[in-house]
Amino acid sequence: MKAMHDVEGLPVICVREGIECGRVRKLLINCYEGKVQYLIIEDEEWYLGAKLLPFDKVLGIGSHAVITESRENILHFSQVEEALDLIEQGMSLEDARVYTQRGEYLGNVQEYYFDESDGRIVRCQLYAQNQKDLELNSSQVVTYGNGILIVSDGVSDGADNAGDKPRGEVYQLAGNANDEQYKYKGSSLFEQKQRRFLLGKRVTKRIMSERGELLAAEGDIVTEELIDKIKAEGKLVELTMNIEAV
Repeated sequence: MKAMHDVEGLPVICVREGIECGRVRKLLINCYEGKVQYLIIEDEEWYLGAKLLPFDKVLGIGSHAVITESRENILHFSQVEEALDLIEQGMSLEDARVYTQRGEYLGNVQEYYFDESDGRIVRCQLYAQNQKDLELNSSQVVTYGNGILIVSDGVSDGADNAGDKPRGEVYQLAGNANDEQYKYKGSSLFEQKQRRFLLGKRVTKRIMSERGELLAAEGDIVTEELIDKIKAEGKLVELTMNIEAV
């Protein structure tokens, strides 16, 4: 699960060309489906217009970079017919106003979290009107609108019964068990996608652990065992950036 603010500003690395092809400026939301549909990319040719990376073309989102297979995956805005529609729906949930079905205003979205396997929005964190931070699970959202979220009426009742905790402490409301199950399922699908891309490729650069141990030598062929070893050392993104087809 990734937070919006953790992804915005990350460089986008194209594996095939071995280049950085821009940085993530914003996330473009499909409000009908409640998911991240595109990453808006800003590069050195920003003056020619925005570019988009479809979310299903993302191989990995690490702490330091977003990885895609090729720069061919990055499209000019004019090439994507649905992009204008998504913009008109409301391109970002950030600072969206949140109301219950009864019309009660709860606050504004200050952060949201999505599943990196398919872009599905998992939860939103609000800066709440009553000075308590609320965290809404996706199961509580009735409608994602243009700058507005409509949530089920029980959300405000749950917040009222949460007790007098200090501002800044997040309140977990209904739906945690289902979201946790989805998180583990989504993480598994995301890892399978990464593994399929890596398997059978040739390593082009030595990969070392933080302790100075050799994890993969130049010329090694990527196997399941190699992926497991490199993943355990937190070097999976580095591996993804240093492979080639055999």
